[in-house]
Amino acid sequence: MVGERACSGYRIEIPKQWNGDLVVYAHGFRGATPTLTVTNLPVRETAIRQGFAWAASSYRANGFNPHDGIADTLLLVDEFKRKVGSPKRIFIYGSSMGGFVVVDALERHPDIYAGGVSECGFMGPEQIDYIFSVNLLADYLAGVDMLAPANKGWKGQRNLLDRYVYPKLGAPPDFTFDESRLFGEFLSAPQIALRKQGEALRNSEILLSGGHRPFAYEGFAAAYKLIFETTRALYALQPKGAVAAGTNLGQNYEIEPGFAVNPAQLNAGVRRVEADPAERALFTFTGKLRAPLLTIQDTGDLFVPMLNTQAYRRLADSAGAGNLLVERAVRRFLHCDFTQSERDRAFHDLIDWVKMGHKPKGEDLSGSLQDAGREWTEPLRPDDPGRQ
Repeated sequence: MVGERACSGYRIEIPKQWNGDLVVYAHGFRGATPTLTVTNLPVRETAIRQGFAWAASSYRANGFNPHDGIADTLLLVDEFKRKVGSPKRIFIYGSSMGGFVVVDALERHPDIYAGGVSECGFMGPEQIDYIFSVNLLADYLAGVDMLAPANKGWKGQRNLLDRYVYPKLGAPPDFTFDESRLFGEFLSAPQIALRKQGEALRNSEILLSGGHRPFAYEGFAAAYKLIFETTRALYALQPKGAVAAGTNLGQNYEIEPGFAVNPAQLNAGVRRVEADPAERALFTFTGKLRAPLLTIQDTGDLFVPMLNTQAYRRLADSAGAGNLLVERAVRRFLHCDFTQSERDRAFHDLIDWVKMGHKPKGEDLSGSLQDAGREWTEPLRPDDPGRQ
C-alpha cells in the first residue's frame, strides 16, 4: 500500500498472516536532493516472515530535519490506524538521523511505541557538537576560517575546501606522499609541515570521536570529506537550526605525543563557538526512556561515531533509565555498515525483550573500545585487527 500524507510519501506492507504488530521505519539524512523516496525497513524480510506489518515515510522534505521525521512518523502511525486498524504494539526502527526519531519516540511517546532499535544513530546534540568540533579543529590546523560568512553556502564552502583545506591537510588514509617531489617541484619544509597537519587532525579526531578502536583509521578516511561536505550542506540549506545548535565551548581537544602541536596548544588555539540556547534545546534529550531501546553502532564510524552511544548511556543512567538501554558495537567503519544477520539479531532481541521480558545482552561502551564488538559482529572482517 502506498500513499501520501502531509506532503510525505509512505509505504505500508501487511503480511497475509498479520500478528497484529507494526514496525515503523525512520530513515536517515538524505542531503539536498528534492526527490522524496520511501526506503524499506532494513529488517523487512524478517519482520514480514514473523508476521509484522511495517510502514515507512519519506518525510515531507530531505535535508537535516529530524523534527520533520518525528512529526511525519507520528502521522504515518495515524494513517496506518485509519487505513488498516490499530496495531497491538508499535515498534520503531531508525537509521542515522532516524535514531533521533527513535529516541524521541521512546522518551516522549511510550503510549504509542513499545520499543525501538537505533542503528548508527544520531541521538542528541553531541553529534552536532562533534561535527563543529572537527571543523574548528581543521580550521586551526589548516590555518583557514571555516566559519567566515564568505565561506558559507555551497560556493563558499566548495572553494574553501578545494583550494585551502584539502591541499593543506593532504589526503587520508595515511597522508603518505613523496616528500621530495610534488607536481614536479621540490617540497619546502613549510609544505611538508602543512601536510603533517593532516596526521594531527586524524589523531585528534579519533580521540574526539571515542578513542582508539577497531577500524578507526579506516573510518577516518571514509568520513574525512563527508564531515566537511555535511557542514557545507547545513550552511547552505539550514543557516539556523542545527547550525546554531552546535558548540565546542566545553570541548577538551586531545592529541598524542609526536606531533608539532600539543593538547595545550590545541585548546588555546582552536576557536570556540557558542550555541544558540533555544536552538540547542530542540536537539536535547532527557535520557528518561520509558520503553526499551537497543542500539548498534559501527566501531570505526567517524561520521556518526561511538560518542553518541557513550553520551546517551551517561544521560540515561543519570536519569535512572539505564535499565531500558542496551548498546552494542559492530567492528566495521562505514556509516551504517551492518550485515543482515546483525540487524535481524538486534530486531529479534528487542521484540523478545518487549514481549517476553527477556532483556538482551549488550556491552559496556563507556570505557576503552579497543576490543569492542566481538560478540555482535557477524562475521568479523578478514582484516579485523583482533581476528585469530
